Amino acid sequence: MSTRYKGSIMSATAAVNSTIAASGIWRSNEVMQAIAAGAWPLANAFPIEFLLIAGAGPGGWNYCGGGGAGGVVLSSNLNVTPTVNYTVTIGAGGTGPGSGGVPATGNDSIFTASSSSPAKGGGGGSVDSTSTKYGGNGGSGGGAGYITGVGGTAVATQGNAGGNGSTSTDFAGGGGGYGAAGSGGASSTGVGGIGLLSTITTAFAGTASTASTVTLTITAVSAGVIGIGTQITGSNIPAGTVVTALGTGTGGTGTYTMNKAATSTTTGVAITSTGVYYAGGGGGWTRSTSTTLGGLGGGGGGVTGTNTVAGGANQGGGGGGGGSLAVGGTGGSGILIIAYPDSYANLVSVSAGLTCNGSAGNTTPNTTYRSGYKVYRFTAGTGTISW
Repeated sequence: MSTRYKGSIMSATAAVNSTIAASGIWRSNEVMQAIAAGAWPLANAFPIEFLLIAGAGPGGWNYCGGGGAGGVVLSSNLNVTPTVNYTVTIGAGGTGPGSGGVPATGNDSIFTASSSSPAKGGGGGSVDSTSTKYGGNGGSGGGAGYITGVGGTAVATQGNAGGNGSTSTDFAGGGGGYGAAGSGGASSTGVGGIGLLSTITTAFAGTASTASTVTLTITAVSAGVIGIGTQITGSNIPAGTVVTALGTGTGGTGTYTMNKAATSTTTGVAITSTGVYYAGGGGGWTRSTSTTLGGLGGGGGGVTGTNTVAGGANQGGGGGGGGSLAVGGTGGSGILIIAYPDSYANLVSVSAGLTCNGSAGNTTPNTTYRSGYKVYRFTAGTGTISW
């Protein structure tokens, strides 16, 4: 005699149900038990990709380390359910603490659809430079000051540790980035950790003109958009080049500023990109050069004097460290990017307190960032969203 298992299936093994499938005929009590256990198909649920980045840590104070990048949470296959309200908060970057303080931190970013949320704010650079003053802990850790302090620790899977202080007193430690720890502990370091090269939006392709300067002039676009953090390659453009500022261009044709100068004057150069960098660590203070490098992904460079550099806004880049009695640069703010195939519905509700695709409460997706996809970029505020 056969035994009836869940779903009215005659089998030696029980039928399997999950959040995406439950084949067979089920009794009402079985359904209720599965719902209570979180193991029943979600009504009209569909998958999205998302990238959530927290606000970054600032540089510290007085020969200080660079700020750690904002923590990163991401997924390529997260189910969301229509009519459910999800909370979104975009973390602001941290502000340097000043004399006598403790390392500041960036602010968390939240997306309650994900169990891995929140992304934790980045740790700040050290306050004052002694061996007992550490970089702050956070999504990525802040760098230590120029004496042999220890860099801050990171949240597991969200970032990396900050760099230690230099034994030669020439460099403070760089803040950690999503892709690598900040450097420190030697006389030629202080560089912020590299961030994340994300492909959640379509890689840019187009044509440009260059001179032997940091100005890039885009003359035609064939795919995607170009913006701050976009990694670019092309003839006479050095490896590791990214866009650091907008000129006359705002995503298409126009001028942009690169972090490295082109090596010659050319026209009609084919420009391609493999993605956009986020969550780079801030560079630590430096004595022997004019600047140390922030990590790719918005990390601010550390400087000799007091003119400190902020981390990249909406990149979660750590703030750069400054010199004598100087407050480090402010950490960059975070971001949430959601992308999914355009066969699914638009958002139906976005709180007025959230800036979405450039305006408050906007529910209209961007369809140029990625072919065949709807993209929503949340860049400030807090509130709820629903489909």
